[in-house]
Amino acid sequence: MSRLAVYAIAVLFAAPRIAFVRTLPARHDIGGERAAVIYALGDNDKVTTFVEVFLAHTNREGSIIRVDDAVDRSRHLFGERPTEQQIRHLNHDHPADVYLGINHFSCDTVERGGEGSTYDVDGTRIKRKQVWADATCRARIDVIQPSTVKRLFSFDVKGEGTSARVVEMTEEDRGVAVEQAARYAALDASEAIMPRRIRESIELDEDAPMFDRGNAMIESGRLEAARTLWENELKTHDSSAPLHYDLAAVCDAIGDLECARDHYVAAARIAPGDARYRSELHLFKKRRSVTR
Repeated sequence: MSRLAVYAIAVLFAAPRIAFVRTLPARHDIGGERAAVIYALGDNDKVTTFVEVFLAHTNREGSIIRVDDAVDRSRHLFGERPTEQQIRHLNHDHPADVYLGINHFSCDTVERGGEGSTYDVDGTRIKRKQVWADATCRARIDVIQPSTVKRLFSFDVKGEGTSARVVEMTEEDRGVAVEQAARYAALDASEAIMPRRIRESIELDEDAPMFDRGNAMIESGRLEAARTLWENELKTHDSSAPLHYDLAAVCDAIGDLECARDHYVAAARIAPGDARYRSELHLFKKRRSVTR
């Protein structure tokens, strides 16, 4: 039998599933999808690296949030935080849902050493003392409401970097470590405000009443119609664990988590011996704890 035929049979007999994309909230909800960085204050020039990487990573393709660069307009890459009057003026020229300020950007470097292996000119492996630099960059991100010019909250970010192991440390080596740390700190800041989209798939139970009709609705993208159909079926089949389970899966895909929880629990209660129901209920509770 050819591989194509085997694949076709596998697809034919594959259990029906409902696939959807779930959006997990960011670690820090900044309260809008359009933001602008209005100042970046630090004690060294790697703050520019932080800004560039933060903007590039946050604005990558498919991103939910868009962050504009308004640092040059406010002229506060270094120095003092802008005054309320300056921010209000910026709000007129560069409106956004929320403003972000990079504050207290600072990097520390520690030189470390140890014994390592290398090769001499003859190719003989020898032990030699090596040194390297470990760097840590930190910053505080201020989240500011443009209309009131008030700081809503702040959060801290951090990144770490290291240089190559060398016989003698140079300023260039230290700079590599700090550059890397600044980049990782910027990635930490970007990930902190970015909701995450993840693809999920839940296997359905074909033993549910009116399954074929409901599944056809799901396959055509009519999730609400499938939900309504199976909710109506519950009026006469309330003791059907497969029906509760499939309805829970549809509610889960739609995003009605209370509905999903109630029906996952019902399915597991009616059929406590079914491992699939217990497993999906456990996974749901685990996902629920993440999205809170």
